[in-house]
Amino acid sequence: MSSKGPVIVIGAGLSGLSAAKLLHERGVEVVVLEANDRVGGRTLTLTPSAEAGDPQFGWVDLGASYVGPSQNHVLRMCRELGCETYLCRDNHDSIYFSKGKQCRYSGSWPGFWWTSPLAAWDLRATIRKLDDMVLQVPADRPWQAPHAVEWDQITVKDFLKKHCWTRDAREFLEGMCVVNNTAQDHEMSLLFFLWYLRQGKGVHRIWAIKDGAQERKIIGGSQQLSIKIAKKLGGRIHLKKAVVQIRHTDDAVMVKTLDGAVFNGSYVIMAIPPPAHLKIHFDPPLPSLRCGLIQRCPMGLVIKCIVFYNREFWVEKGYNGFVSCMDGVEVVGNVGEDHKPGISLYGLICFIYGQHAIQLKDMEQSARRDAVCHSLAKFYDSQEALKPAHYVEKLWLEEPYICGCYTTYCPPGVLTRFGPAIREPIGSRIYIAGTETALQWTGYMNGAIEAGERAAREVLHAQGEISSSDVWVTEPEFPEVPVVSLQLPWLEICQPSIETFLTISVLIIGLLVGLSRWLLSTMYSR
Repeated sequence: MSSKGPVIVIGAGLSGLSAAKLLHERGVEVVVLEANDRVGGRTLTLTPSAEAGDPQFGWVDLGASYVGPSQNHVLRMCRELGCETYLCRDNHDSIYFSKGKQCRYSGSWPGFWWTSPLAAWDLRATIRKLDDMVLQVPADRPWQAPHAVEWDQITVKDFLKKHCWTRDAREFLEGMCVVNNTAQDHEMSLLFFLWYLRQGKGVHRIWAIKDGAQERKIIGGSQQLSIKIAKKLGGRIHLKKAVVQIRHTDDAVMVKTLDGAVFNGSYVIMAIPPPAHLKIHFDPPLPSLRCGLIQRCPMGLVIKCIVFYNREFWVEKGYNGFVSCMDGVEVVGNVGEDHKPGISLYGLICFIYGQHAIQLKDMEQSARRDAVCHSLAKFYDSQEALKPAHYVEKLWLEEPYICGCYTTYCPPGVLTRFGPAIREPIGSRIYIAGTETALQWTGYMNGAIEAGERAAREVLHAQGEISSSDVWVTEPEFPEVPVVSLQLPWLEICQPSIETFLTISVLIIGLLVGLSRWLLSTMYSR
């Protein structure tokens, strides 16, 4: 193997293409190998075909779609590629649904009017506690948090059982965990969940529409970012090239694909999900920490469906379309609105997670559609939900080279033991990209771009083109989408937890009892 040759990028998702784009613009020869028959990875945009008589829903993102403030990498990439964003609507009420009961609310969090004010109090207090803990987790090295070992030994479920006093608050937060990470709260390390929230700028920012992670979408769909980069790279991208072997020395790399093709190069950038590394034979073998990490970080389980209707019946009822439900009964765990200006069909984006996704994946598509629509009919209390005009879906858990979606998660004990290998180069020639390795907005398109460009700069540094201080670059704030401070209600900021309130109450009662006894003893002594 010669030390000369192109940089070989494995994976033509947004992370790999961002790496290849940066290197290509710096005059570095690149080759991109993609196992699938398309570019885009975990972004996938479906556009109707007029010739096939498809309903005119404009476009629909079956994969990653949202863009928000502080996601400066993807906002800058949109500008570079001539893509514009539009605002998602949030000017109506949201719904929390559990076991046949609908809780309608405005603002960030449900009020649980059907139970008691304690649930709302409990929820706000637990969220504030989570946010306080999030600030203690370093975005680049979560395993160095002051309580890293303690938090990594327990699951999110363990934490909620200890700190949530009401069933409704606990169930809502369990659902928030699943919606963000496509994994159940009993599967995920508390440290990992806190780290994920830290990279998403806290609980409120990652959950919000306005000024939050779900504020915007890309006109025309998110996959066009990858398609436009691919056009710039031209024949440097090779599709249907599943990598099965990587040989690397101190001087060069050799990559072999499933069809027997061999590519020789100078460096490799791995821009594929961590579990996909297990499909590749490395010579010499992977370092033990890297091998341990990729064996223990599964991808989430999710089916994404979009149901289209001729009328926005939910808007007519005063809803913004957003629903969260993790009661174990309804198959749909989360709903968002697929609103696009100027389009005649109106969509509801539905996510099916975990065990429900496993159960529904073997159904006929029509049966899955009916199951989804029955959940929607209950959520909005509308029989109109049972009569969709069109339906599309993507079963991400059946993707052979992606292995699931949105991203990987870490069970207890993984981050503190194997975390340092997450973006550590393999030998002197293999560098690691992918949204899982980002410092901001991991699991999002922004994290994919950030990680890809960082890996490309690591290669440039290895080639002697840039200094080590130029590898990690702070992306400037995107001026057209500024980060606005989220104004929280005074009660949400200052309210003590139920545990603290009870502790203080017991102390006060104890003091009053003691004072009463002292007064009585003083009176009788006279």
